[in-house]
Amino acid sequence: MSSNYNKGENKTMVQVSILIVCFVMIALLTVMFSSFFKKKSGKDYQNPTLVQRQLPADDAAVAVFETNMGTFKAVLYEDKAPDACKYFKELARDGYYDGTYVFSVQKDVYFLGGSKSKDGTDTEDTDKRTYEKEINADLWPFKGALVSFGGQSNKFISSQVSGSRIMFVGTVDFNDEFKKEFESAADNKEVTEAFEQMGGVPNFTKQYTVFAQVYDGMDVYEKICGTEPTDESNAEPSVEIKIEKVYLSTYAQHKNDAFFPDKPDSSK
Repeated sequence: MSSNYNKGENKTMVQVSILIVCFVMIALLTVMFSSFFKKKSGKDYQNPTLVQRQLPADDAAVAVFETNMGTFKAVLYEDKAPDACKYFKELARDGYYDGTYVFSVQKDVYFLGGSKSKDGTDTEDTDKRTYEKEINADLWPFKGALVSFGGQSNKFISSQVSGSRIMFVGTVDFNDEFKKEFESAADNKEVTEAFEQMGGVPNFTKQYTVFAQVYDGMDVYEKICGTEPTDESNAEPSVEIKIEKVYLSTYAQHKNDAFFPDKPDSSK
């Protein structure tokens, strides 16, 4: 990611996000999903394992985000996105995210966080290391997904990402009209139903490295994601949202089994 992430680019993000939720994008779903569910590079998108719906193991890594609006927790998928998780864990252990900010919000659809400055501009302390994008057929941009945000030359989507800034995925409006178009475009019923049940942004599919899933504190997460931007031309949140502390733990220490619909069959 360039060191000159600025307000002009923030404005561009707003414009791109508006396009995402427009009806025009709905019409493109047929073409998009016909390719999403094909096998590419050995990844079977036709028969994915939806790990974000599955109960994590007790020793699964968990990131706890303490913010000035409350606390939420996310389970990390180290076997599915190893580079992203390794990088994130390194930053979290070093206290990098402590005192950082949510610097951009597209109301309800997503918010961007982990910046050393309130407006998302780089500082001398900003970590700008990059690594290759990790696309995994088992991880999807459902509501609550954490994805590595950024790229080379200020591109919105790139083959490389910067792990220091995080996109926190919200959801588009799955109204009856959208669901009708969505269901007709997608040929994987399991994934379609998961999006409709969990929420999310289908248009982000295969565009970003998904590396974690929020499973606890969703009310706090929704409150942050529902924050109004400053105005139509500026995606900065209208109130200060600060990530006060991020620390690592395990699922055994922070359980919330009720979030996960796919649980082991205890009768077997």
